[in-house]
Amino acid sequence: MATRSIATSWWFGDGVILVMCAAIVVVAAVMSPSAEAVSLLGNEVPVLCGWRRMTGIPCPGCGLTRSFTFMAHGDVWGGFSMNPLGPPMFLLTLSQVPWRIWRLGQGYRKRASGAVHG
Repeated sequence: MATRSIATSWWFGDGVILVMCAAIVVVAAVMSPSAEAVSLLGNEVPVLCGWRRMTGIPCPGCGLTRSFTFMAHGDVWGGFSMNPLGPPMFLLTLSQVPWRIWRLGQGYRKRASGAVHG
């Protein structure tokens, strides 16, 4: 019997996406938003965008962290004002949590019923 890698397990892909998306949503909810920056537990999060740090000009992705943070706090207008792509991306990320839980549940049920072998 060959040993299987955890990365080839039936649940691995959905599990990784679930954990990543849930972590993004939780961190965004824990952060405190403002128009200039976000803070985590009272400490301002530094600007991580290399382009913006070098040129002072925001890139197309600048403002996504602030947008996600505003969205996690229920401020849709604040999310759109930070980056117009932020609210749709946040909703896509948020929607992955119940979707991946459902998919994992379906896979578990199939395995428990014996419908899937391996």
